[in-house]
Amino acid sequence: MDLSTLDTSDLANQGAVMELRSPTDGSPVLEDDGTPVTITLLGADSDILTSVSNRQANRYLKNQARMNVTAELARSNEIEYLSKATVAWAGIGLDGETLACTTENAAALYRRFPWALDQARAFVADRANFSKASPKG
Repeated sequence: MDLSTLDTSDLANQGAVMELRSPTDGSPVLEDDGTPVTITLLGADSDILTSVSNRQANRYLKNQARMNVTAELARSNEIEYLSKATVAWAGIGLDGETLACTTENAAALYRRFPWALDQARAFVADRANFSKASPKG
């Protein structure tokens, strides 16, 4: 078996498109014209997310004795991680305004809408989304 056929790094670095789903019934979230609202995310095997993960772990290990690890810190780290994973989106608006895709806006989105955070977490972690063999959306 040639394992290079299962290499997810390239596609993880390119990103994959996730269709946002309603937290109430799982149906696609749609724009007014019926176009799905999407978020393009890097995969867990991407260079950027590997770097973020390593930096967070190193910060913890360096300050382990002084750092008070809390649920709030873990959530903050997760929002930072997924905000860095968010490289584009389509159809994202907030309070009547179109929202530009920036790391800061992604963090605000994930803080305000935990269901979107949950979907992004699951999508980024699922290597099948970043595989040539079985792309998912």
